Amino acid sequence: MKNRRIYLIIALGILMMISACGQKQDDAKSLDQLYDELGIPVRTQEMALTNFEQYLRYNAALSGIKETSTQAMLSDVVTEIKVKIGDRVEKDDIILTFPENSPSAQYQQAKTAFESIEAIHERMSRLKDQGAISQQDFDNVDTQYKVAKANLASSEQMIFVRAPISGVVTNIMVNTSDRTYPGQDLFTISSTDGYKATIMVPESEISRIKKGATVRANWGDVSINGRVTEIAMAMDPMRKAFRVEATFPGFRRDLNFGVTAELGMLVESKKNVFVLDRENIVRQNGESYVWLADDGIAKKAKVGLGLSDLLRYEVTEGLSDGDMVITEGLRSLSEGVKIRIIEDR
Repeated sequence: MKNRRIYLIIALGILMMISACGQKQDDAKSLDQLYDELGIPVRTQEMALTNFEQYLRYNAALSGIKETSTQAMLSDVVTEIKVKIGDRVEKDDIILTFPENSPSAQYQQAKTAFESIEAIHERMSRLKDQGAISQQDFDNVDTQYKVAKANLASSEQMIFVRAPISGVVTNIMVNTSDRTYPGQDLFTISSTDGYKATIMVPESEISRIKKGATVRANWGDVSINGRVTEIAMAMDPMRKAFRVEATFPGFRRDLNFGVTAELGMLVESKKNVFVLDRENIVRQNGESYVWLADDGIAKKAKVGLGLSDLLRYEVTEGLSDGDMVITEGLRSLSEGVKIRIIEDR
C-alpha cells in the first residue's frame, strides 16, 4: 500500500511537469502567432544625406595654455602660504614666504643697507639740483644706490615668492613649516587664456594630422573646441610616438585644469553622405548588411562602407535617400518577415 502511494505521487509529479511544459509551449506559440499577426516590433531611421566627420581619438590632460612652476631659491622653512589651489592671482602677488632672517637670503642686511643709501641718495639728489655737488659725486652715490636696490630685490625674491604670471593656482607642492631646498617646486600657476593638451600620436597616424586641424575635448558634459598648434618633426625615441599640441581658447569654471579629457581630432570630412551607427550594421562572411523596412517587410540589403571613426560609418553604396533602416529589433529579423514600426512618443 505504501509503495502504491509513492508511485502515485511520482506519477502526479510527472503529469504536472508535462502540463507545465505544454503550457510554456502554448505560450511560446502564442507569441509567435502574435508576431505573425502584428509583425515583429522594430524602430527605424530614415536615411538622409548629411556630413560625416572622421576623428582620431585620444586621452590627454588639459593644462593652461601658459603654465609655469616656481622653484625655491634657498633652503629654509615655509612660514606662510597666502593662497589655496583654485585661487585666481595677479602677476607679482605674493604666494608664499620664508623667514626674513634666513641666513641664505641676508634680507635684513640688504634692507638696512638699502635704506641707508636711499637716504643719502635723496639728500645728494637735492644737493645736485641746487648745484652744491658735482655730477661725479652724485654718480658715485647713485651707483651705490642702484647696487643696494638690486641686492634688496634679490633678497626679497627669495623671501617673498611671487606669482610669475596672472592666472589660477593649479598646484601647491609644499605646506607651511616644510623645509625646502634650492630648485624644489613650490607651486604652479596656469593662465586663464585657455587650455592646452599634449598628445602622443603613433607613427601610423601622424601623417593624417595637420596643423590647424579642429580638435574637440570632452570631459563629462563639458565640451570645448580648439586647434592643432604644434606637431613635432621627430619621433620621441622613448615613447615611439610624435608629440602633438592642441590649444583651446577661453576659460570655463566648470572645466578644471589637470583633468583628463577625451580628445577627438578631425582628420577628414565629407559632405552629402549617408551615415550609420556601427551597431546598425550586420557583418556576415566579410560583407556588410543593413535591414530595411520595406512596406511592412524586413529586407536585407548589402552596403559598402567608407570612412569610420569606430562609432559610425559612412555608407558609400546600397542605400538611397528615404530608405528606412531598422535600428532596433535586429536580432529577431529574417528575410521577408513581417514587421511593425514602433514610433517614439
